Amino acid sequence: MRWLAWFILAYVALGLQVGLAPHLRYHGAAPNLVLLAVVYVGINAPRDAALLGGFCLGVVQDLATQQPPGLFALAYGLVAMILVGSHHLTSREHPLTHFALALVGGLVTAAVLLIHGWIHPPAPGAGLSVGTEFTRVLYTALLAPVVIGVLQRAKKFFAFDSQRRKARPWG
Repeated sequence: MRWLAWFILAYVALGLQVGLAPHLRYHGAAPNLVLLAVVYVGINAPRDAALLGGFCLGVVQDLATQQPPGLFALAYGLVAMILVGSHHLTSREHPLTHFALALVGGLVTAAVLLIHGWIHPPAPGAGLSVGTEFTRVLYTALLAPVVIGVLQRAKKFFAFDSQRRKARPWG
């Protein structure tokens, strides 16, 4: 995987997330475009690059949000582990795969954020609601086939391994 191309993807995803989120809100929930970048890297990159790429995308999003440092890094690292584990079960090019994996990734991310909110409650009125997070997950999953489908056409710029990743006996 070409890391310069990954860095540009991370920069653009985070820029679109910060810049477009206020304009794309639906009932208070904006799509998580950085999660879609994690899903894209997770389904295409080799195992180690996908894990590192997902974690680093989380760190980058942590730097741009008001969440505690490491919260998105943890969530996206978990999402990347799930995606890497499902490589042999999914078709990388199918839109339903993109939808399903974005839905699972969104649910994992929402669970991490909500659990953290319950353990360390924010200031009154600033907390996350389950309904808003679920709307965000569905909104992101509905955008996934379009966004990841467009990104799939640019796979050559990332130089992903063209062969299916082989299962290792130890992991």
